[in-house]
Amino acid sequence: MKAWTLTAFYLWKDIWSRWLETPGAVLARLLVAVLLGALLLLAQAAFQLGERSLEARILRLGAQSLYLTEAVTGEPGRRPPLGALLAPLGERADLIALRQVPWVAQDEFGGEAVVLVYGPESLPALAPLLAGGRGHSVHLLAPTLPAGLPVSLHIAGADYPALTLAPPGWLARFAADRAVALVPVEMAGDWLQAGYYETTLALARDSDPAALRRLAAALRALLVLEDRPTAQLQTPEALLDELDDLRSLQTRAQTGAALAAGLVVAIVFGSIAVLEYRQNRYIVALLRSFGAPAGLLLLRYAGEALLVAAAAVLLARTGLAWVHAPLFGAAGFEPALLDRTLIDPYAWGTVWPAARWLLLGGALSVVPIAAALRQPVGRILQ
Repeated sequence: MKAWTLTAFYLWKDIWSRWLETPGAVLARLLVAVLLGALLLLAQAAFQLGERSLEARILRLGAQSLYLTEAVTGEPGRRPPLGALLAPLGERADLIALRQVPWVAQDEFGGEAVVLVYGPESLPALAPLLAGGRGHSVHLLAPTLPAGLPVSLHIAGADYPALTLAPPGWLARFAADRAVALVPVEMAGDWLQAGYYETTLALARDSDPAALRRLAAALRALLVLEDRPTAQLQTPEALLDELDDLRSLQTRAQTGAALAAGLVVAIVFGSIAVLEYRQNRYIVALLRSFGAPAGLLLLRYAGEALLVAAAAVLLARTGLAWVHAPLFGAAGFEPALLDRTLIDPYAWGTVWPAARWLLLGGALSVVPIAAALRQPVGRILQ
């Protein structure tokens, strides 16, 4: 046990002495590993931020939302509205079908609102919103007015009592930032006979992208079957496909880059280790002749390589963390994505998949040394 301790102490002292005598060899390995680690982590961070940016776009557009629009003129009563046509799909999605008529609602404060008519097929989805205005048939959704305020709306030459409600988030898809007067179809009278522009929002109940694609296919088939060529369907399918492509590319690119980086580390570290072994092979042979096991001698080279590789990963991670915000901010990423308290591309759990390949390359760099240590001691000392 004493011999093992003395041998280990000598090997550690030998490592430290060589680092002081030939710092260039250590710095060369460290610099190569730092550059490779920085490139891997930089690419990984770019892919992760790109994925989050695309996910944010999908959420803004509605990850589970499908939009159908159709302008109806001529004889509006000749064909059923989109909302009634899509009502059978209500088991798979929540439907909000609103028809904009060519009238403007004016409130008593001088404001104007778009008039949207809803039918019975939209009541299940609108129920949580309309529950706040019980006792009124007409409701005003105005961002500038407080909720629960009784108002009078002037529409098409008549006055209607209404109550203000807080505008929901999905309303922006129907009227942008404008105020909206919600009117049931029973009160619309002859307004719809002049034509209308209908927008139907279908909120898929299943968050699985595959379920959304099936729902979109069902909507397209229904529109074809009912001969509604003027109806336009908007879905997030293209963005979902783009997200899948990005994830697939990320997996392939990171795997290929990590393998290449590990191979480069193994070659560079191994080449320098072989040169150092040749300079000290007589001392190593003497240690073996005195009983030092070859495994312990090999562990000395492996420990040095892993130490340098680990230091390189730490330096690369620390350096990129410092320049993360200005670097990716200059690349055009949104400031919200650069907050490392929310999205941290340099968390150890994220860094490890790339770092392990550098460490593996450092471990494989001792393969030539393992082959050299198999040579007989007598052949080296003769």
